[in-house]
Amino acid sequence: MDWLDLLAVQGTLKSLLQHHSSKASILRHSGFFTVQLSDPYVTTEKTIALIRRVTLGVF
Repeated sequence: MDWLDLLAVQGTLKSLLQHHSSKASILRHSGFFTVQLSDPYVTTEKTIALIRRVTLGVF
């Protein structure tokens, strides 16, 4: 995964967060937001780490 892929994933996750936030369907658990990715996204350890960074604004 190169940096362009990471930027694309970051943009997708931000869009998902905004969409779900507007519908009040984001769950907060232990300081992390839980985001469920649907097909065609594959959840890997890198994706999970990226989700945590995006939701916490660590970039």
